[in-house]
Amino acid sequence: MELATAALGSLLPKLATLLSDEYKLQKRVRGEIRFLQAEMESMQAALERVSRLPAHQIDDLNKIWVRDLKELVYDIEDSVDAFKVSVDGPVPVHAHSFRKFFDRTMGLLTKIKNRHHMGNDIQEIKRRIEEVTGRRERYRFEANAAQPDTNLIDPRVLASFEHASKLVGTDGPTERISNLLTQGKGPQQQKLMVVSIVGVGGLGKTTIANMVYERLGGQFDCKAFVSVSLKPNVKQIFSSILRQISKDICTNIGEKDPEELIRSIRQFLMDKKYLIVIDDVWEEEAWKTIMSALIDMNHGSRVIVTTRNVDIANLTSVDGALYELDPLSDEDSKRLLCTRIFNEEQVIHSDLEEVTTKILKKCGGIPLAIITVSSMLACIPNKTKYEWYGAYNSMGSGLEKDKSLKNMRKILYLSYGDLPSYLKSCLLYLSMFPEDSVIRRNDLIRLWVAEGFVDEKKGSNLYDLGEIYFSELINRSMIQPVDMNENGSARACRVHDMVLDLIIYLAAQENFAMLSEGPDLKTSACKIRRLSLQGSELDTDTEDRKEGQTAMPATVDMSHVRSLIALGDAFQWMQPLSRFSVLRVLVLELSPSKNNDPKDIFRLHHLRYLELRGELATELLEHIGNLQSLRTLDLWGTSLEELPPSIVQLKQLERLITDTEVKFPDGIGHLVCLQQLAVLDVEKSPNTLAELVKLTELRVLDITGLHKNGLIKTFLQSLINLNNIVTLNFVGCGSCSLDCMPEQWRGPAHLQSFNGRGFIFSELPRWFSSLCELSCLSICVRVLRQVDIQLLGALPVLRFLKLQVDFYGTTEERLVIGSDKPFRSLAEFEFTHYSRCWLVFGQGVMPRLQRLKLSFEAGKRVGGGFDVGMENLPSLKHVTVKVNCDGARTREVEDAETKIRDAVDSHPNHPTLVLSRICELLMAEDENEDVRKGPDSKGTFAFLHIPSIEVPHILDRSFHLLTYILCFPVGVSTIGNQFGLAFLIEISSDLLTANDEREGKKFVSHKICTYSCSLVSLFFRMYSNVRMLTFPVAELQS
Repeated sequence: MELATAALGSLLPKLATLLSDEYKLQKRVRGEIRFLQAEMESMQAALERVSRLPAHQIDDLNKIWVRDLKELVYDIEDSVDAFKVSVDGPVPVHAHSFRKFFDRTMGLLTKIKNRHHMGNDIQEIKRRIEEVTGRRERYRFEANAAQPDTNLIDPRVLASFEHASKLVGTDGPTERISNLLTQGKGPQQQKLMVVSIVGVGGLGKTTIANMVYERLGGQFDCKAFVSVSLKPNVKQIFSSILRQISKDICTNIGEKDPEELIRSIRQFLMDKKYLIVIDDVWEEEAWKTIMSALIDMNHGSRVIVTTRNVDIANLTSVDGALYELDPLSDEDSKRLLCTRIFNEEQVIHSDLEEVTTKILKKCGGIPLAIITVSSMLACIPNKTKYEWYGAYNSMGSGLEKDKSLKNMRKILYLSYGDLPSYLKSCLLYLSMFPEDSVIRRNDLIRLWVAEGFVDEKKGSNLYDLGEIYFSELINRSMIQPVDMNENGSARACRVHDMVLDLIIYLAAQENFAMLSEGPDLKTSACKIRRLSLQGSELDTDTEDRKEGQTAMPATVDMSHVRSLIALGDAFQWMQPLSRFSVLRVLVLELSPSKNNDPKDIFRLHHLRYLELRGELATELLEHIGNLQSLRTLDLWGTSLEELPPSIVQLKQLERLITDTEVKFPDGIGHLVCLQQLAVLDVEKSPNTLAELVKLTELRVLDITGLHKNGLIKTFLQSLINLNNIVTLNFVGCGSCSLDCMPEQWRGPAHLQSFNGRGFIFSELPRWFSSLCELSCLSICVRVLRQVDIQLLGALPVLRFLKLQVDFYGTTEERLVIGSDKPFRSLAEFEFTHYSRCWLVFGQGVMPRLQRLKLSFEAGKRVGGGFDVGMENLPSLKHVTVKVNCDGARTREVEDAETKIRDAVDSHPNHPTLVLSRICELLMAEDENEDVRKGPDSKGTFAFLHIPSIEVPHILDRSFHLLTYILCFPVGVSTIGNQFGLAFLIEISSDLLTANDEREGKKFVSHKICTYSCSLVSLFFRMYSNVRMLTFPVAELQS
């Protein structure tokens, strides 16, 4: 229902554009378009009225009407887009005057012809509207008001009353939530406290809340447990609360209206210590209404709230705590499955181990999913591997058919049904990605925008709105966050297998998208709108598809496909790209194919989003200038070395994403709509740096190569003209100074994020003081002074700060964060240095700081202490400290760790502490020994050879980059001893985070150099008698 509404929302603005003078339509045709607008607006109102009914109360006739209307809207939009492409398309320009005149004349005649065709198309559309409307009128549907289901019992309620012996994995959460409810001393404990339990549907929130309720209920004067649900009946909820807290003493409850019930509840609770569980809260309004009845008279009352929505949880737990319920562990999941199937903790037979693991993986630790699947497995008489595999295979498509899975689908559908219409299309689009995919946030938002799912609102940037949509889906527990960034936002997401099964089913039912893992595409839909071809992994040893491999049948109509995602070897067996005539979105993994010509891509004139992967030559992109509707071009992860000159013809291009070391052609300044440019390598494309000044719409810039040839001043002069830039990322490694401009120079006014990544800056630029909107800063400097701390402290909206002093850098011995420049908005602070620096937090500073990360060398601390004024940070919740043991004695390190623990324990908030050591091998054992000695300190000669290292190629778009270095001495010898020494270093996501995904080989090389030098330093400390060292690593010195 909402999908049709969303499609109409995308179409109506396009109809309005056709009425502009730009398209010069005939008066009669303009009148027909106005008729279409009026009809579509009336249909939108009717759809919204029907959508307010619960899904089970919408009859089949109305569903057919909605389906036909949705298909009609898609066809109208295709017709409008085709007309606009034909009119807006470029006319070829030739130097010869006659040819130029001829092309211009033919272009005008073609446009006149297209305008005539548009008039005919509108007549056909008008006829179809009348047909759809007439059919509905002939079988008239009388809309009824939504009626609540009074006889249905939520299966989660039944689960909450299970016997304790059948429950698994509940003890830990029950204990922790009980502790949250009973913590605090004195007046603090007497205040009303609200604890919110948040998690996806079926995770066991109601069960846990009920266990806490039964466990602590005896400590309160009165108690109540009520369920709110998606469409709350406020009078019924208040009546239930009053009956339970009064133990039926109050009379005539059913005759009172809601206001009378609120007054009665408040009066009864006036002198009571109460415990109330408010289960399954969906909306802010319902919560505020219920809380109006719960009076706080400082008697130590407690309220427990369960919800699927993080926003609701944050709202309800303002004066309490939020508890995020985790899925069951693998061990508990297996135990729950066994208990339910065999009615005892019986061990799974070895033959069933593999399929059991797969089933539990699909359940993802959600107890209700495990219980419903186990009910299905328990009904199988012969518990064989083949029978269980049959059940496993049915889990993807059997949500609707299998009665034992009906409850699980119903609970998940509640969350889907509660989504606003604009989020339903966004969620269903995730069905296009393979199972277990990690889907990058930015990629997904760009796809939503290209599809038209993000509402175009005046004054709002579509990509910013897409960020809000993404966060809302996470907060509603529909997608799982992956790889959190410094702002606390997810860089990527994953879809739970059970949710994926649901949205795949819904996408097929709504004819939203079709999926196929091979050329045998089976569909009952007459028009395919979106297609995901999930091919097998490419075999690089095979030049083409195997002999006898079938291609997709030509009888399947691809002329209505709007989105195509073709992964793996799908390019080898899919239909030719030329048949996808209205394609708007294309994600394509290229591979050699006899069936397909990649150059057909540039005949797809409707394309708005193009993402290519694999081997890609510049010649292939020669005609990319034909794609005049293109908004996003993503070439990251390809082998491309140079962009073609025709790319500067893409006047509507908003996002250009390439790998590092890609050469740009002259003329990039013509891309005046560009909002994101990544990665600009100014060493390869120095002329493009001067053209940046023309890209006034640019919002995100990733840049590298500025440390060479004195380009930094040219860059800063361009930067001041980029008034819309909000994110600036330095990619790769190197060092430079950003303080080369006059003192009155000011940085970009709207810059919100500055990420220095692998760059080392000489000092903190003075112009940072002008960045009033800067909220996220990550920077490494050679010199850090007290005035720099004051500059940063004065930034009004700085929320995240990662401040690092270079290994060879210097700082003042004592840096004080004072109340005059207090970092008022800072929520997370990370500080790393290698000097004798002492950081002190004064009173009244960082009032919102919740996360603190510190790194220091224990041997350089005065007395190894940790007196930094941590008690002056009133909102602190998490502390992470890394102690560098290099050169320190064991006692110094242990003393520092003890004082760190004492400082954290004495903080009134009792923040969590993560304490770790680095360079522990370089720590001296005791006061009499500064370094560890080698195995034979009497040796006179040693030889170490570290072979040349070839930096591994960055293979793909993986987000956790792993690079291995093997340094193996071919000969290390001392008198009387023969021994070998090998080091294996894993540069994992701790060193190369997801933020560094576009930095390429140079950054890896820099890390290898750094850690290779550390190896040499370590070797000299361990084997102090080394006389000669051979270290041929010329490849790494750059």
